[in-house]
Amino acid sequence: MYMVGFFSMYMTLRGVLQAEKRDVIGLQEQLFVRKVIELHDKIMAYVTDCFLNNSLFHKALKEAFEIFCNKGVARSSSAKLLATFCDNILKNGGSEKLSDEAIEETLEKVVKLLAYISNNDLFAEFYRKKLARWLLFDKNANDEH
Repeated sequence: MYMVGFFSMYMTLRGVLQAEKRDVIGLQEQLFVRKVIELHDKIMAYVTDCFLNNSLFHKALKEAFEIFCNKGVARSSSAKLLATFCDNILKNGGSEKLSDEAIEETLEKVVKLLAYISNNDLFAEFYRKKLARWLLFDKNANDEH
């Protein structure tokens, strides 16, 4: 039981420290979301491989990610950062110009992170606005040609 508590504190601190390091906008937001995805993958591997999928460790992982995924990050919510990240990935494959398979895999990982956000409606609203701008911009660009 002590190991679960230690594991939970470790994950929470790692996430909070990651969130506090991010203090600029633009490309850094994309990098921040990528780092959170990498952290989730790494910790999930620990839970799966080292702790044999023990339900207490899954619960600790869930609680830790809920804490720092709902923490504001440099005047932005995690929902807004994830919406911006998804928008960037879908528009142009992100900064790495990902393949379709890599885009789908990345978006699946974002969906896993969305499960930890307490206000999914906020993500939907941010993304709806980005999608509307995207559609209007593309329509205007097509009208010019």
